[in-house]
Amino acid sequence: MKNYPHLLSPVRVGKMVLKNRFVSSNSLPHFLQGSEPFPSEQVIGHVVSQAKNGAAVVTFADWTNKKQRESFNEDGKRFPMYDLDDLSNENYICQLADQVHSFGSRISIAIMPFTALDPIYDVCDVEAMPLPGDVATTFREGQNDYHMGALMRGGKPGKALSHAQIREIIEIYAGRVRYYQKLGFDMATLHFAYRATLFSRFISPITNKRTDEYGGDIRGRGRFAYELCARIKELCGKDFPIELQITGSEKGGTAIGETIEFAKMMEGMADIFQFRADSPNANHPTGYNSRKHRYEVLADCAAVKASGTPILCEVVGGFQDVDDAEEIIATGKADLIGAARAFFVDGEYYRKIVEGRPEDIVPCVRCNKCHVPSLERWFSLCTVNPTIGIAHKLDKFIEPVRSRKKVAVVGGGPAGMNAALICAKRGHAVTLYEKENELGGQLKIMDYPSFKWPLADYRRYLVGQLGKSGVDVRLGTSASPEMLRAGGFDAIVLALGASPKKPPLPGADKAWDILGVFGHEKELGKRVVVVGGSESGTEAGMYLAENGHEVTIITRQRTLAPDATPIHYRECIDEYIATLDGFHDVRCARTTEIGAGYVGYTDSEGKECRIECDDVVALGGMEPRSGEAMAFYGIARETYMIGDCHEVGCVRDCTRMAFVTANQI
Repeated sequence: MKNYPHLLSPVRVGKMVLKNRFVSSNSLPHFLQGSEPFPSEQVIGHVVSQAKNGAAVVTFADWTNKKQRESFNEDGKRFPMYDLDDLSNENYICQLADQVHSFGSRISIAIMPFTALDPIYDVCDVEAMPLPGDVATTFREGQNDYHMGALMRGGKPGKALSHAQIREIIEIYAGRVRYYQKLGFDMATLHFAYRATLFSRFISPITNKRTDEYGGDIRGRGRFAYELCARIKELCGKDFPIELQITGSEKGGTAIGETIEFAKMMEGMADIFQFRADSPNANHPTGYNSRKHRYEVLADCAAVKASGTPILCEVVGGFQDVDDAEEIIATGKADLIGAARAFFVDGEYYRKIVEGRPEDIVPCVRCNKCHVPSLERWFSLCTVNPTIGIAHKLDKFIEPVRSRKKVAVVGGGPAGMNAALICAKRGHAVTLYEKENELGGQLKIMDYPSFKWPLADYRRYLVGQLGKSGVDVRLGTSASPEMLRAGGFDAIVLALGASPKKPPLPGADKAWDILGVFGHEKELGKRVVVVGGSESGTEAGMYLAENGHEVTIITRQRTLAPDATPIHYRECIDEYIATLDGFHDVRCARTTEIGAGYVGYTDSEGKECRIECDDVVALGGMEPRSGEAMAFYGIARETYMIGDCHEVGCVRDCTRMAFVTANQI
């Protein structure tokens, strides 16, 4: 059993004591509620669950912008929007704060002015920028630097804030903090990071070009922050803690030496610096832009901490590994660990730390689906925690166990492994049959691409949990209906998965299928064409390119991987592709044939073209093995078909269906 004395130790923030070193950073999934003008029971339950899960501070955002529904962003239009002009809605805010306090946690109000008070104003003069049709492309192309303000204003021109307007903004937001203090909030978190808000555009020299006392060096650019914090302290009391979300250093912007000077300047005004990366994508790390045990913001945090500042220093952005977190606190690189997804993926995250069981913590796969799953399906979810979004009504999804049953699970992919684990936890005698000699199903290929390491970790976690569960795992065993009939099972769960299909193209039978590429890249020739630019096809091309192949993807779409998570993930794919030599694509094209040493296609202008190649990878989708599964019906009293053999989906779909199904047995 491991011990984590530094992570679990209390710390003072002024006169306030935090019960441990974990802060649940601002992270409310966007779609937990609809148009209710107050925090719904679902939202309150989600926020309070983070306190129950051990967070010393829970951060809750000020969702009171009445123009939120007018956002240019489809995601933003669906954010919560609370009407606190109706005083009865304050009741829900007070309930939320009180319930967080019940667990000995503190609650912070996050102030994030992503739009200026008046849409024509900005920190300094900003030219108009017409909005493109593809907002995601705008962010990918880096236009969220100098033009973030214009983008957030819907492309309208900006005028420099006058001194009177700056004072008005300070009064409004300081008053907002005081309002929440009266409702029971303990502290405030102000967003000054990666040039994303009106506040942060003061700090960065990339966005602040002023020549008056609010511009120039860091003391000028930091003047607004100082005056805002000073006013909050006047209204709320000098002991009211203030946390600043900041970027320690920027490419072409603020240098770490300036941040150290800023920390000295803010002593007595700010109580916590929460260090974030210099872009939203980097601060929401994925497998593409992060590696295990490497943390982008840690060096900046450690440098400011080493300067001797009394301001507490906090890191955030992928710090889920508790052994790393313990070492970071123990060696004085940081005082606090900020987390969001760590609290989402495992409702017992903190309990497992206290009990010294880090191997039992569910790993985050860094898919960012908790942020926005798609631009068409508007609900909040987690790939590996099936209770996200339904936690407030779990009684409708879980049946009580009436008797101990003998259960067979056929298939050792993510659906089968999860179903077996849940059935075993419910007290059933479970046998899992896997025809291969290794568990994992399609997750086994995640061991090969460098950028899929989070999903590879998840597979290893599931395998490890099965080893501790008491499930009778039979590898290399193809279960047959006759075998299970002889076994006398009460329930059978069928998780046979799906098989790759070839597209309906001449010559497609000569092509590699998507699953056959991984681990066999040396068998392919130098020049490879991938037919299909979905997320799967794009990742196959990326994998081959990082292994030295010259890859060309042909896709009908105008973007690669259009089915990938759209926010803080899709952009990371493009950023990673830009680092790969030998990766090419042809978009808005229709493949017509796969020939001997070439692929024929029609380009966006209708011209017939060819690409010479040594090998072709062709994607035609996946075919559920439902036919095979149906042969097992009629053997046991209860038979269930789950995962890809029921309907082809993603890991999240498999996980949720396994959870619900197993909890009916």
